Parts: sequence; structure tokens; C-alpha cells
Amino acid sequence: MSAFTRLWRRAPVWRSMIYLMVFFTIMSLFFPMPWMLSHAPWLQRIPGMQRPGAPSASSADNQPAAPGSGAPAPDAPVDNTNRLITPDITTALTGTIPFGGHTLPLPAGVWHPVLTGQFGPGGLMLINILVRTDRGVVTGVMIARTATEQLPLDVVQAATSHCHDDRNYASHIYSDRPDGRNECAFVANAVMGPNGAISSDELIQIAFKRLSALGFPMPSLFVVANWILSSGATDATKGSSAVTYLLAPTKPGTVQLLAPLPYWDKAALAQVPAADEFIRKTDRWLSRWVPLLRQSMMRDVGNMAVSPDLARDPSAP
Repeated sequence: MSAFTRLWRRAPVWRSMIYLMVFFTIMSLFFPMPWMLSHAPWLQRIPGMQRPGAPSASSADNQPAAPGSGAPAPDAPVDNTNRLITPDITTALTGTIPFGGHTLPLPAGVWHPVLTGQFGPGGLMLINILVRTDRGVVTGVMIARTATEQLPLDVVQAATSHCHDDRNYASHIYSDRPDGRNECAFVANAVMGPNGAISSDELIQIAFKRLSALGFPMPSLFVVANWILSSGATDATKGSSAVTYLLAPTKPGTVQLLAPLPYWDKAALAQVPAADEFIRKTDRWLSRWVPLLRQSMMRDVGNMAVSPDLARDPSAP
């Protein structure tokens, strides 16, 4: 028997102290003090950890969320007015959902909540990000934002400027008034960048990080169908909304694009008929879908019935 073993057996007090030291070291990792977080930021990445003062699940309980339990969104921008949660992604949503005092129609298929809550100055903006899959593969992502107040004119102009981008496959300007009344829609594309980033928007990045972490296969490019509406100074009903659909232009049940990435450029699109037809179908669908969005997001229409034919976008399963 070694000298260390004899000493260990004869020193129960020392053994107890070592056990306590190990116990409290482990506990400090799961419940770190603020000074520990400031010196070891990686502790915030441990499941359940969050920066002192960050939103908690209880603070988001009263936020406009899709049905299902949720947890605080990881990596959410630090802001006292940001209250974001990641709901139970197994929740199935079809038809319509309540959103910001309105009834938001959903395109065809079964949708699942990815991220929801409020953000921006004073928590003015509400957001809801949903995903749709077919055989486990992502076929669509919907990003809906709304506010019940008129947004500053410069914010509106920055958003609607995307409708005038020459790189869009198609653009539709429905209203463009000096007092801030703007409505437009466009069809474009978004390429998946390094580390699964598809947008510079932090909240969209959080949503896609969650989808990647959960193992959802996604294509390297999405076709974007976007609609933006903002009230003007003379409008009786105030509010601003933007709904973006990221549609997967892929062969059913796969992430294989209908055309290689270079052919999704506007100038090269006509060289691949399957891709060109997908864009044309998306534009036709969006043009028919916009009046329904306008009606639902400008006033509460209750339990609206959505025609199955109208709800069927080009990537619907």
C-alpha cells in the first residue's frame, strides 16, 4: 500500500474538504458569479447560462409566440427590450396563426416555430420565424415582422429600397408616398454563406444557427419572396409589416438545387428552364398572396379561410 493511500485512509477530514472543493467547483460552473462571467465569457455558452439581466423564459411568457414551450434565444442581441424565445420546434402550425393582433396566413404545409418575441427600441417590433420541412429537409422559412406604430421614414425607406434593386428577379411597387405610406414586393435570391449565414440580420442568423444545430438539411440557395408595408402619416390605421419567405428551389425531398449556383444569377437564369420556371411561379404566387397579407396585417380579420390553391407556393411539399 502506497504512502498516499495510507494517508488518504487516515485523513477523513481532508477527504471531505477535497469532495467539497470539487462540488463547489462544479456548481460554480453551472451558477457562475458575475465576476466569473466577465473573466470567462465562454461560461455563458453552457446550456442554461445567460448574461445577468438577459431575458429569461418567464420574461417572454407574455410575448406573441407560436404555441409551445420556449427558452430564451441563445446569442440574442443584448438589449433590455429584446425578449426572444425559441419555442418547441415540434409544434405543428397550419392555416393561420395570431400575430401582433392580426391573423397571419401560412403558405401550404406544416410549419414549426424557430424564434419568436419582440425587439428594437422599446420592444416595438414583433418577430416570428417559422420553418417548413419535407422528409426532414427544409423547404421554406418564413420571417414575419410587425409593429402597431408608424416607423420613422428613414427606416421605411431603407427597407423598401430593396424593392428597387436591379438584381431582383421581379419587383412590384404598390405605393410610394412622401408621407411614409409604402408598399412593395420583390423576388430575389439569398445564398448560404460561411457557417450557415444567410443574412446580416442577427435574428435571422440566430434562427438559422438553431436549424443547423438541430440538424435540418438546407439548400445552398433560397429564393426570396418579400413583402413590405408601412402606413403613412395621413393613414387612420398605423402599422408596419414585412413578411419574407425563403423558398427552397430544390428537387423534392433533397437539397439539390434545380440549377447550379452560377445559373441563379438574373442574367443566366433563362439558360436553365426548370430554375426559370420556379422563379416565374414564385412571382405569380407572391402577386396573388400579397392582397391576402395586406388584408390580414392591416386589420384583424379573425379566423380567415385560405384557399389551398392560393396557399400553395412553388416549394410546398
